[in-house]
Amino acid sequence: MGYGIKTMTLDNFLQFITNYILPFMGLPLLGVVVGAWLTNSFFPFRLKRREWRWEKELWAKELFFETVARIRFIADHYLKGEYEEKFSMSGLGLREADEEIMRLVKELHSIGHKLKLYLSKSDSKLFEEYLRDSQIEYDAAKESWGMWYQDDELSPMQHTENTIAGQGQVAAKVLERFQLSS
Repeated sequence: MGYGIKTMTLDNFLQFITNYILPFMGLPLLGVVVGAWLTNSFFPFRLKRREWRWEKELWAKELFFETVARIRFIADHYLKGEYEEKFSMSGLGLREADEEIMRLVKELHSIGHKLKLYLSKSDSKLFEEYLRDSQIEYDAAKESWGMWYQDDELSPMQHTENTIAGQGQVAAKVLERFQLSS
């Protein structure tokens, strides 16, 4: 009596797909595709960005503290060589030590905008203080330059040595604060 063959209409076909095929095959397949995309595209880029950021932060911190340590080393060893009758391990004379320290300080000032982007907040604050203090030392040296008698040949050398010592003290203060924060 009623074994009639049902004809499949478009509505019946779409209903069959949405009720049976899509939930059991389509959604898992979509999950696999999305998971593969996340695994191959999104997560590696996110990790790579984090790695790049970490490398830049490490670069900035190393450059800042290595440069400041070099300034302190040059200043300390020059002054020890002159006043404590010790051999100067920096191997620089008065003019070379002054020029090298000035070059290093200028380099930090000129690339400061790059370094500040990647330094942590505490290191960035320390960097700002270093830039300010080194500028103050050079400003004071500039103001007192030439404040001696014309025939006084010793004062220019002493002035330059005081400038070297001042920059060495600024560097020592920064390095000491860095060691305390580490």
